[in-house]
Amino acid sequence: MLQIASGLNGPDDLLYMADGTILVGEHVDGHIARLGGPEGLVRLPQVIPEPEGIAQMDGVIYIADQYHARVVALTDTGVRTVIQLQPDPNGLNLDGIAANGGLIVVPDSPHGSVLFVNPAGSVVRSEGGFRRPEGVWANETGQGGPYLVADANASAVYSLRNAGGHDLVARNLPGVDDVVRTDEGHIMVTLPTPGRLYDVTAGQDVARGFKNPQGMDFDAAQNLLVTESDSTRVDEVVRTFAITTPPPNVQLAPGQPICFGLIRAPGFTDPVHIERVVNGYPLAEATGDAPGQLGAEPCGQPTCTMTLTLRSGTRSQLAWITYRD
Repeated sequence: MLQIASGLNGPDDLLYMADGTILVGEHVDGHIARLGGPEGLVRLPQVIPEPEGIAQMDGVIYIADQYHARVVALTDTGVRTVIQLQPDPNGLNLDGIAANGGLIVVPDSPHGSVLFVNPAGSVVRSEGGFRRPEGVWANETGQGGPYLVADANASAVYSLRNAGGHDLVARNLPGVDDVVRTDEGHIMVTLPTPGRLYDVTAGQDVARGFKNPQGMDFDAAQNLLVTESDSTRVDEVVRTFAITTPPPNVQLAPGQPICFGLIRAPGFTDPVHIERVVNGYPLAEATGDAPGQLGAEPCGQPTCTMTLTLRSGTRSQLAWITYRD
């Protein structure tokens, strides 16, 4: 397991973006942190009290504002309310959201229903009968299978029928908070109180020892990104392969290459190769325990940025490396 970031203010839900960055809602102070890119960690200018779920559709980022019981869309100047829900007297309002097929999937957690909302804010479908739906998976990666709902108070995961209604997938999942399905069809959940990432399909833990794991998403290599709210961290559970890079702004001597590491999950033996290097060029692939090597283009600035993309079949990993020449 790799640590992606630390020092976040109550990281809750997160969203992996197409450009390789990760958006994380900081539940304590209302910021949305962007991880990755040459800057490493940047906080967006919009502040949303108690941000929960994060979703993106047609270039628009949607955030579940738990404090105000609403879903908002980020705009250039702030936020726009998409839908206002009936607030819960105890403040335990909506939780994780998702988006697909032109609709935002919104768990109206305190009222036991899952809403399908269009970008104009109209509810086009509602599925009730839950105790407290908190996490939803809407097949964002397009591998098929029904949408999934994590019901914390029922300690269960349900699948949604296309024509309405839902079916029990698994129970005895105490406080289950978030749910996803892998490309291989395995259903994964976070269990905050016992601190476990659990494979429902296989009936076994994927990882344990987390401190209040909350949000979960896949990166482009099908690794699992998980927030640890009480540890202020975002972790990466490597299921295929991942890149390790030097410390930020590494000082290079003339002609010195930049080395990068390749971490493979146990049992993952597929070929991995350098697909692209921006502001540099490949010198050697990472093989076995030997690191890969990259040549850096001179730039003469206090900080220079190189981007590296590794590929293995349909899976890819993107890393940013900053250096001084």
